[in-house]
Amino acid sequence: MALSFPTLGGKQLWGDVFLYAGLRIQRNVLTRHFRLLGTSDERLASGSWAHCHATFCRLRDQRGLTLRSTHLVLLLHGMFRSKDSFGPMARTLRAAGYEAHGVNYPSTRLSLADHADQVEALLDRQQGIETVSLVTHSMGGIVARVLLSRAEAAWRRRIRVHRLLMIATPNQGAQMAVEVGRLGGFDAIAGPALRELHPVRAADLPTPDVPFGIIAGGRGTPRGYNPLLAGDDDMTVAVEETKLHGAEAFLVVRAVHTFIMAHPEVVRAAQHYLATGRFVD
Repeated sequence: MALSFPTLGGKQLWGDVFLYAGLRIQRNVLTRHFRLLGTSDERLASGSWAHCHATFCRLRDQRGLTLRSTHLVLLLHGMFRSKDSFGPMARTLRAAGYEAHGVNYPSTRLSLADHADQVEALLDRQQGIETVSLVTHSMGGIVARVLLSRAEAAWRRRIRVHRLLMIATPNQGAQMAVEVGRLGGFDAIAGPALRELHPVRAADLPTPDVPFGIIAGGRGTPRGYNPLLAGDDDMTVAVEETKLHGAEAFLVVRAVHTFIMAHPEVVRAAQHYLATGRFVD
């Protein structure tokens, strides 16, 4: 029987590199060692990848763990957040039959390419998954775009990408990344990805080669919550900054940036979008 120890689930120092039926193997961004967490973020093993994966295989067989679906939905959080910010979304999508899980990545420690590397490694290791969709918040959408720009990645030869949903993602770059970057020392807190969110860098990313939809947050007025941003905004990202040519669906919800991914209207719209390609009938 594996001994378990409570953890905080990994916020800014751990990244998920393997997921199966709610169990996850994480790697520490500083020490590079691994740990296996259970469904309540309890630590079940720690050490090498081989040790953690062997422990997972034993527990999978002992507990009879299986996937609820061959359609995996990965939920990618934004800067400073964790998988827990997607709690209501994850529960709703699992109830709808998807194998839906939030993914922790150390958003303030590494570059966008590094974050995409982590998600790519996770997808490379997926077992029993035939289809994947990505539901993202804020910077998580940019991580997804970097990931999907790698059309020749090995996982894409065996896993079909169904849809990408970007919620409050600064597809045109984020003017607020420029503003807060002017604050002394903020770059050290936010990490290397902050500068990569500047508007001048946004044009470097290709448009996703999969069907995608966009949900923006706003106040519903010509001027939003933040006087530093032009037009309507969610306090952090302007509605215009979320737009990207080629989206098959676009929706503006009255919500602020920090909590928009848990807004009931957004959760309903996300479920409907994954099923139909539309936010409403």
